[in-house]
Amino acid sequence: MASSPPDVPAIYHVSPDLAGRRLDRVICEWRPEYSRTFWQRQIHSGRVRLNGQIAKAGTIVQGGDEVVIERVNIPSLRPDRPTRPMDLSWIMYQDDYLIVVNKPRYLVVHPSRGHEDDSVVHRLLPLLPNQGDDFRPGVVHRLDRDTTGLLVLARTDFAKARLSQMIQKREVRRDYIAVIHGHMDPPEGIIDAPIGRHQHNRLKMAVVRNGRDARTRYRTLATWAAGSLLQLTLETGRTHQIRVHLSAMGRYVVGDPLYGGPEAARNGTGQLLHALRLAFRHPITQDPLCFWHYPPLDWRQALLGVGQATITAEDVSRGDSLGCSNILTKTLLRDGLGVLA
Repeated sequence: MASSPPDVPAIYHVSPDLAGRRLDRVICEWRPEYSRTFWQRQIHSGRVRLNGQIAKAGTIVQGGDEVVIERVNIPSLRPDRPTRPMDLSWIMYQDDYLIVVNKPRYLVVHPSRGHEDDSVVHRLLPLLPNQGDDFRPGVVHRLDRDTTGLLVLARTDFAKARLSQMIQKREVRRDYIAVIHGHMDPPEGIIDAPIGRHQHNRLKMAVVRNGRDARTRYRTLATWAAGSLLQLTLETGRTHQIRVHLSAMGRYVVGDPLYGGPEAARNGTGQLLHALRLAFRHPITQDPLCFWHYPPLDWRQALLGVGQATITAEDVSRGDSLGCSNILTKTLLRDGLGVLA
């Protein structure tokens, strides 16, 4: 896939996992910051060529096809300056090559349509690499706007390339916790289901036949009458992956109106999905690094009145070769969530 900014010609090649899909939908996978309607207009106006020829938005692409997006006049999303003073309190680690932050709720990772003025990138801009028109400097993975927790960003081009490779090779461990309505059956397992854009709602993703490979490991840590606490580990990093996979299992994250509907959002505090632990080897020094952080205090408010929980897995995560310490479920419930077990 090309990395050229959208206002100059950019060349893309269709990967096997995108073969068999409409041209406009494939372009949306590459450039999701713009709507499918926007790209349909560009295709209709002749600014997109498929294998050297003008094509229709509904043309089905094949693996290896070349897509050229010609000069498209799009206002730059590149953040020119920080939108507010840096808040160093959410930086958990920083060196010359990378930054690890504990992302707050209601903040997107990088600029996008509707979020041109504030993002993690905006707030950390003085610490990130200068990459010309790149509107995602330093970004190697993302968290949803309403998901809190740990995120690593690169401070040099080489570190960014190396971290991206490590994520693709599954050398970066990303562990999440979530509170869901109901109980998982079975209580532990792997959800292996491809994910693509929802057919009718472009704000959503869904499990679809021709989607991109997606795998999520989950374990039930504790249960109570109406809900459960899960630990989830991403083997891939698709948009909304955890939320989509849980939805496919008939469950949803508390506070998630997009996939759970209005009933899911009635806790009044926001989505209860948190990136709890992040572990990897330093991309330059190869030193093992492990970080973890409790979810925000509003989880306690959301879990008031759940009663006593029943622990179903003693450990949230065990220690490993990356220097991670053992986290007990009982400790997480008591000290992090204010729930007795």
